[in-house]
Amino acid sequence: MKGNFVLNRIRTGGPAMQAVPLLRDRYALPVLPSGVGYDRVADERYRWHGLERGDTPFAIVQHTLAGEGWLRFEGRRLRLGPGDCMLVTVPHDHSYWWQADGAPWEFLFMSLHGHEALRLQRLLIGERGPVVRPRPVALEILAAGVARLLAPPLPDAGEASSLAYRLLMTLHDAAPSATDRPTAPPTGVARALEHLQAALHADPPDAARLAELDVSALARLAGLSRAHFTRRFVRAVGQAPGEYLLQERMRRAAELLARREVSVKAVALSLGFHDPNYFAKAFRRSFGVSPREFRSSGMYFDARRQPADTGSRHPLLNRE
Repeated sequence: MKGNFVLNRIRTGGPAMQAVPLLRDRYALPVLPSGVGYDRVADERYRWHGLERGDTPFAIVQHTLAGEGWLRFEGRRLRLGPGDCMLVTVPHDHSYWWQADGAPWEFLFMSLHGHEALRLQRLLIGERGPVVRPRPVALEILAAGVARLLAPPLPDAGEASSLAYRLLMTLHDAAPSATDRPTAPPTGVARALEHLQAALHADPPDAARLAELDVSALARLAGLSRAHFTRRFVRAVGQAPGEYLLQERMRRAAELLARREVSVKAVALSLGFHDPNYFAKAFRRSFGVSPREFRSSGMYFDARRQPADTGSRHPLLNRE
């Protein structure tokens, strides 16, 4: 595979690091790499603390190839073994190191700066933790980025930005938690999901229940704290609960909008949106068009599929 060839070429060349001296103020791109490298560490002096690296914010993606390192993060001590990808931001109270009783630590890394790089990294950490085990494609993308930035001449800012952004996007798509593998929803999460789906797919949807359903309400239904519920939900479903809740409401909205006799306002109210304007904005963020444009375009559903009894009044019409 091409990805393995690139990685093998990097490893054969031995440890190497490269700062990426792009003019940040000049380019002001939201995601840029600031450094890349490949290293093999067997020295106890290798230790980094996230509060002792200056005040300039940046993010680090560090993928273990062989051996092991250690990460202290928010009171937890986490082993970093082959296949583990560490995600941290600076400044932050964490530290990572190699210790003498372990095998030499071999890894690739990319450091990134820019407001969007930090936002995406923090989102990943918040949803999946500081250590993830991404699918092989993520390592291939990281290796390709490291190889390109190690080889002179340095790329232009646009190309460099695309390398860093592609890595972050790949991690978002390909990185479940290192310790939390996808599994069937545990009882509490399943109960919350059933409650949500029952409210959404009632005919008409249960507006009263949906108006009250947020992440905290789902956590209460599951009998868990919000933080514990969120971790379990992401483990089982692969998405943050707030993201999933909005996604499912928008999917149901699209189904209801296919019924041309139901007004946009009625659809919004039926899904627990008290403000139709807020509903329209949320819908546009999800689909890229307004509810009315979605309906009039005809490209999102089969216009020939209308309710069987066209003479009957749909239950949502009673809400207007």
